Amino acid sequence: LRMPSRLASRREAKAMVRLSTLLLAALALPQSSFAADRHSAAPRLTRGRRGSAPETSRPLLAATTPKPVGSSVTMTVVQIVNNVAGAGILTLAAGMAAGVGWVPAIAICVALGAISGYTFYLIGASCELTGTSNFKGLWGATLGPRSAWIVDGCIALMCLSAAIIYSGILGDVFSSLLRLAGVPASAWLRQAVIVSLTAAVLCPLSLLKDLSALSFTSAIGCVAILYTAAFVAVRALDGAYTAPSELLASLAPERAPSFVLSSLTRLDSNALVLVSNLGLAFIAHYNAPAFYMDLEARSPAKFARAVAIAFGVLTVLYTAMMGFGYATFGDHAASNLLLNYASSDPLAIVGRLATGASILFGYPLAMVGLRSALVGMSSSLSAEPALPAAARRASVSP
Repeated sequence: LRMPSRLASRREAKAMVRLSTLLLAALALPQSSFAADRHSAAPRLTRGRRGSAPETSRPLLAATTPKPVGSSVTMTVVQIVNNVAGAGILTLAAGMAAGVGWVPAIAICVALGAISGYTFYLIGASCELTGTSNFKGLWGATLGPRSAWIVDGCIALMCLSAAIIYSGILGDVFSSLLRLAGVPASAWLRQAVIVSLTAAVLCPLSLLKDLSALSFTSAIGCVAILYTAAFVAVRALDGAYTAPSELLASLAPERAPSFVLSSLTRLDSNALVLVSNLGLAFIAHYNAPAFYMDLEARSPAKFARAVAIAFGVLTVLYTAMMGFGYATFGDHAASNLLLNYASSDPLAIVGRLATGASILFGYPLAMVGLRSALVGMSSSLSAEPALPAAARRASVSP
């Protein structure tokens, strides 16, 4: 009587082992096989009330999704802020010092910030509507491809000019820092700094093809910009350049604070100087198609959110820099505000370094626009113009 029971228990044990093996093998199957089986398996009826629709077998695990490609909204905001807020931020106090009152100056800054942000968004939305990815495609879709080289030529000239200006500012900033560090002054020091920075830093960064690779450097550039704004605000509030002090005594008379033209509501033709400075400070529209195409899961609504945040931050930042800079030096605010601060001012020293870092890491974004414009212009000029149908027939007829 015990033999059959022992055989039965052995059979049950073997069956359990086999069942466990089958379960483990099923769990070890790749997810793609389950996804394939879902389409090939026969439908089965659910247990429930009559009339229930057949339910197909579903995979045990969800299919793996590809990793998102591109920049998130946050990183797009950081890159736009770093690209836009370049050396132009240092000229705003001088624009106000040309003879613009506080109320008109703030109103002009807010208005131009809103206009610049809206036009920046329109470029990305136009790329979505036309199915294009650059200004050449936009021009070709709206005005015709034969003259698309014009817009690329304009963008190339603007980006080249910006790159030259950035290189000059980098030479000024880092050569002054080297002299402060004890490097002997030389007539070739500025040129050596520009060549060294171009070969060691600017050229490798400018050769990057993917804007998302600049996310880390863009974050550093944004931190540098925020420090510069914070340092200008601190010097405006602590009175270091208003009360008698060593810093104030070390300034040349043309750099010392003066408030003869200060006004609350003054507005005349001199306001065009501020408008020009703000127009330069807010412009980075040549890279708007690249920012839109690099946006992760891009859509006009998502791009609008990123642009609104970026240009809102820029408007607040520019208003603060303009106001605090003018409040410190008034009518004598220089076109490069950093020149007003004493060379021995420790906050100004770090501010010059931060400004140099901001321009250094924003430089490749200008070069991306230059490179894209040159490629587009060369392809437009080298392409053979299309002949009308009558001309083609005439050319092939004997």
